[in-house]
Amino acid sequence: MNISTHPEAIAFLADHYDGGWHPWPFFWIFPLLFWTTFIVLAFFARRRFSGRDSGIGALRTAFARGEITEDQYRSRLAVLREPKGPAK
Repeated sequence: MNISTHPEAIAFLADHYDGGWHPWPFFWIFPLLFWTTFIVLAFFARRRFSGRDSGIGALRTAFARGEITEDQYRSRLAVLREPKGPAK
């Protein structure tokens, strides 16, 4: 049986053909989730690492200017490098 012998089948296919591209109903969800996740992770990574480095950077600047001694620098640096956790 050949499809060309059935004009009804050809008419049905011609009426329902839209170019062959059928986007998934949630076409925009995955790019939106990807970029939202990327931006949130970048925000928290920058916040975490820049906040930590800015304190050490300020301490280095104060030591370089001679505002604090080497002992003060080392003790404060040790405090800044301690892992942050719940207070006991």
